Amino acid sequence: MAFTLGGRARRLVSATSVHQNGCLHKLQQIGSDRFQLGEAKAIRLLPRRTNMVQELGIREEFMEGNRETDTSYDFLGEMRQRFMRFKRQKYLPEIEKFQALAIAQSPKVMVIGCADSRVCPSYVLGFQPGEAFTIRNVANLVTPVQNGPTETNSALEFAVTTLQVENIIVMGHSNCGGIAALMSHQHHQGQHSSLVERWVMNGKAAKLRTQLASSHLSFDEQCRNCEKESIKDSVMNLITYSWIRDRLKTGEVKIHGCYYNLSDCSLEKWRLSSDKNNNGFHISDREIWS
Repeated sequence: MAFTLGGRARRLVSATSVHQNGCLHKLQQIGSDRFQLGEAKAIRLLPRRTNMVQELGIREEFMEGNRETDTSYDFLGEMRQRFMRFKRQKYLPEIEKFQALAIAQSPKVMVIGCADSRVCPSYVLGFQPGEAFTIRNVANLVTPVQNGPTETNSALEFAVTTLQVENIIVMGHSNCGGIAALMSHQHHQGQHSSLVERWVMNGKAAKLRTQLASSHLSFDEQCRNCEKESIKDSVMNLITYSWIRDRLKTGEVKIHGCYYNLSDCSLEKWRLSSDKNNNGFHISDREIWS
């Protein structure tokens, strides 16, 4: 069964601004019968300039004003109904499969995804229970081995050395709040930075390359470029782990980078290949699925 670690971040706005933007009307037009998810009544994409750190403050402000008035939605009741529907429609019809998974797992794929609630790797890529060992963190970052242990590389070690997965996928996406926080972070903030800001600074190299190559572009465009550069860095950081690098050279493990575009539902993917002639690595097999 897919093992998921990580948090979630929601982009929230007041009900007034949603009505002004006509968002509720548009949702009703396309057939949405419920515009309530969890505690929130209104969710939409904020401009990219609003990063994850800012979103957390917006969410708290929104929730404070709605705790007393919003009592119409029973989240636990809805969750119970979804669980029972899963049991009736999926678990019981395939009970032998799920009972086998209760004993052991043997996934072929390890996915490192973003904690963003809109980008569930199993949902987007169609993985079934038991197929993908998954970990999610803010901005889908993989740090090099010399940075020390993290929840991500500990999960990697288990997936590669114990479960012996055959594919590792680093999956990033557009409109990433973590990357926006990275791009807008000021270095002089130092110890006053939030936990989110300190974490995303692991992508500083991608940020600096992006700023150097695309300083003439808008902030939004720079963020889009940095999202892809960060995936490439995380892919390259994977080979700092000897137990991944050795398996990559022998073909036991394949490493992939994926960039999911939320706006047009396209997926750009590439693979990290081993160059046996000069003992190096290079990006190959670039494709766009649209």
